[in-house]
Amino acid sequence: MPSSRRSKRIIKKKQALEALGTDPSALDLLLSLAQDDPGRPLRSFIRGHLRKIVAAHPDKPELMVDIREIQDTLLEARLKKEKLLAVRKEEKVPPFPIPAPWAEKFRWVFRLNRLSEVVWRMEQV
Repeated sequence: MPSSRRSKRIIKKKQALEALGTDPSALDLLLSLAQDDPGRPLRSFIRGHLRKIVAAHPDKPELMVDIREIQDTLLEARLKKEKLLAVRKEEKVPPFPIPAPWAEKFRWVFRLNRLSEVVWRMEQV
């Protein structure tokens, strides 16, 4: 049983894709699945399904535009995740040291925002 709404949504979309088979109308569903911030297994599933659709319809070059858009979305999600992981691995250096009299009362805390940038703030201990 899926435990989150996202998992339930993904499972419903995968079942709908299996029902559609290699029908080109499944591309819209694949695009929405690709925009759902997929992990590695889901990306492989989407790419495999795209290959099946292309193999089933080699006479329709107009499908390649939609397929390219889906592949670009998958690439963008992967690069975004890699950038976030790289930022997390970097050693964080606070903007300036805390003066000695305040060092026992305050400390630096950082968090990563949506753009994978480090945001610093001073927190009271």
